[in-house]
Amino acid sequence: MKISKILSYVVLAIGVIGAVLWYVMSSSISSLMDQNGVSEARELPLELAGPSVTPLYSLTLIIFVVTIIATLIAVFSTLAKNPAGLKNAAIGIVAFLIIVGIGFVLADGVETPLKDGDTLSASGSKWVGTGIYAFYVLAVVAVGLMFMSGIKKLIGK
Repeated sequence: MKISKILSYVVLAIGVIGAVLWYVMSSSISSLMDQNGVSEARELPLELAGPSVTPLYSLTLIIFVVTIIATLIAVFSTLAKNPAGLKNAAIGIVAFLIIVGIGFVLADGVETPLKDGDTLSASGSKWVGTGIYAFYVLAVVAVGLMFMSGIKKLIGK
């Protein structure tokens, strides 16, 4: 049996398990809301909603970890089969790290009060700013490359 067929069955099984857990969670949350006289699930105390949500949360974590592991295996096996691609991957990683570095230099780190009364540390604020600057730079690069591609297609015709 091919790996793609096995993966299809695994994905189907995880989907069915997720649907069952969602149904169980949804029905138990609805009954908890009725018992406690609340109209929205977010108004439920966490200790009441926790046992209903935990299995679905655990499944989500398992799927997340499995997805990361499968992605890393696929990437490294592809790089092992094609050593020339390793150079391109290294260039992409270094370029990304340079963009993140530029974002880190541009970002300000200021303690910020949050709505719930906590305070975001200066370090946390600096990393949030880093992510925002990196996003902006990557978005400008992506739009620029799409624009350049369009111009090349127009000139080439």
